Amino acid sequence: MQELIQHFPHEAVGIRRFYDECWQVFNCLNAMELLSLEELGYLARVFFQHPFACLGLAKYLPQNAGDVARRYIQDPELLKFIDMECYCWSVVPADRTPMINAGMVFSDRHYGGINYPKGGVGQIAQKLVEGLEKRAVKSATSPG
Repeated sequence: MQELIQHFPHEAVGIRRFYDECWQVFNCLNAMELLSLEELGYLARVFFQHPFACLGLAKYLPQNAGDVARRYIQDPELLKFIDMECYCWSVVPADRTPMINAGMVFSDRHYGGINYPKGGVGQIAQKLVEGLEKRAVKSATSPG
């Protein structure tokens, strides 16, 4: 965030406010165990375990990162940067990126850092397949 403020010092207040919104989302998500939102039992359990976190997220359901950014930031170049940031991981610009997703990603970088494998996240699945194939070959050729 400091580096961003160095590049856009006239937007320092807006950048901090945008990140404050991102941190609100992150803190709500970080308070609960994250599993599939398609499981109704999980949703009910999480709501009863963390009602304030769930209610805190509810206000962000209809919001996108672009609208939230424009609420605090006016510089078109900085807004384009936020668009590019969102596009890198959501494959859509900020005005089509759900704020809940953006809040998690923008904040996670500062919470513990994001470490992606060389070649992108698709490499995880690729290496898993390669390992399974090697193991299957060894199993098929070993006496037993």
